Parts: sequence; structure tokens; C-alpha cells
Amino acid sequence: MKLLALVLVIAIDRFLEFFERWRAQRWPQQAVAEVFDYLARLVGSSIARLLVWLVLPVALFAWLGLGAEGLAGWLVSVVVLLLVITPRNTSQITHDLLDGALRDDTETVDSARRVLFAESDIDPAEATTRQTGERIIVLAFSEWFLVVFWFVLLGPGGALLYRLTEWLGQQPDPEGEGESALWRWQKRIHGLFVWPAAPVFTVLMLLAGSFQRGLNAWRGDPDLGRAHGAMSELEAGSLGLIARVGHAVIDVERADECLDENACLADQRTWYRAAHAIVLRALLFGVALVAVLTMIGWVG
Repeated sequence: MKLLALVLVIAIDRFLEFFERWRAQRWPQQAVAEVFDYLARLVGSSIARLLVWLVLPVALFAWLGLGAEGLAGWLVSVVVLLLVITPRNTSQITHDLLDGALRDDTETVDSARRVLFAESDIDPAEATTRQTGERIIVLAFSEWFLVVFWFVLLGPGGALLYRLTEWLGQQPDPEGEGESALWRWQKRIHGLFVWPAAPVFTVLMLLAGSFQRGLNAWRGDPDLGRAHGAMSELEAGSLGLIARVGHAVIDVERADECLDENACLADQRTWYRAAHAIVLRALLFGVALVAVLTMIGWVG
């Protein structure tokens, strides 16, 4: 049932244009932030964090356990995945970036970069082609693969718990309360969610791209991870690994030329297209792996 839910969600994401427009509004994340702010005013930020963070995932775990059995479990899985996957609409933004680079439209490219580099420490106006391509890969990891990874392991409750941990880790306590201990712990726990999934995604990228180049680049890079918006040191090393290997596996002719030249957008498009292709191939390899695990009975 998990495999069927994943296939349906991927099909909806890839082929239904209205879903892309709906998802671009990011209302699930906004709703979580509004509910947290409202509860924080009533019961304090720490209790509000616990309620928003745990009530729904615990209810799903109690109802469905770690699986998604039956029609009800399948429907809940599809709804949860549609709500928490790709909240930044990175796929559409990447298409805009490719189209703008093809037409030498610097305004469209700059607009796409502003969206891609939101919540990172990299200035989109000064971002190089290499950084932009790495950003496409890092966001695909956090927006798609991490949700799929925890859904396969822990069911819809696990996928929802991961995403709520991320959203609340990005949501500061109300002004005047400072940084609570629970908020700091949520950011660390988010790093724990990221840590086991990073090497799995890295292996999938090695299989999808240049294996030897990627293997030679296999090393955590906390500084690079922090630049991409990591909330903890553990997450920084994982995101740095994804960015380093993601760049290395893109083995295309002239891949590293024009990295700092905004004028050669047509040449930069080769890098962006290759980064997008690696992400898609790695995702398909992951779905194939889930299919194999389902056939041998390891995944329900």
C-alpha cells in the first residue's frame, strides 16, 4: 500500500498542473505556524510546540501503526504526502530557471534564484551556477526524499512527524520569550531525522550519475551545509555531503565552466538541467528500491 501511495503522489505531482499551483501557496506550513502562534498566546510556546508537534503524528501512529494497511490507511497516506511533500514547489521553480536560462531572461532566472535560496545563507543575487545546482539537489533531498524515507520506515505518522519537526524548527518562539530549550531540541532532532537518510540518498545519486566522481567527493562539509540553511551541526554535515556529492555526480561536458558568469545563461542551463535530472533519477531509483522491498515483504 505504501508503494501505491507513493506512485500516485508522484503521478499527481508530475502531471497535474493545478496541484503545482496549489502547492506553491505553502498553506500547510502557514497553517502550522498560525496554529502554533495562537496556542503559544494561550498556553505558552513550549506547550504549544509539543501540541502542534506530537498530537497528529501520535494519533496516526495509534491508528495505523508503522504501516498503511487497508483503504483508509492508503487514503490517509496519500493525503498526508500531498500535504507535506515539496512545500516550496521547487520542481516548478527549477522549470522556470531552465526556461529563463534558455531564453537568456535574467529577470526570470533572478526571480527563481530568490525562491530557491530562501531560508539559506547564500545571497541569490551573488549565487554561482554551482551553488544554484547544489541548491536544487539539496532542496529535492529535504522536500521529497526525506518525506519518502520516513514514510517508508514509519508510515504517514513518520512522514508528518518529520515535516512538523522541520517546520517548527524554523518557527521561532514568540517575540520576547527568547529561545526555548524545546526549540533548540527540535532543531537537533531534525538533524537526527536527516542523518540516516543522507547516505541513502547519496548512494542513489551515485547510481544515477557519475559513480567514481561522486565516491571521491564523499565527505561531510558542515560549512557548506550551514550555507544551505542547516539548523544543527548534525544536519550541516549531512546537507554538506549531499551538496558535495550532488555536484560531483553531474558528469557533463563543461560542467564547471561559467560558474561565476551571469551572462552565459545558456551554458549554465546545462548544469541546471543535469542537476534536475540527477534528482529525478535518484527519486526513481528510490521508488524502485521500495518496490523491491515490498516484493520481498520488508515494506507493507
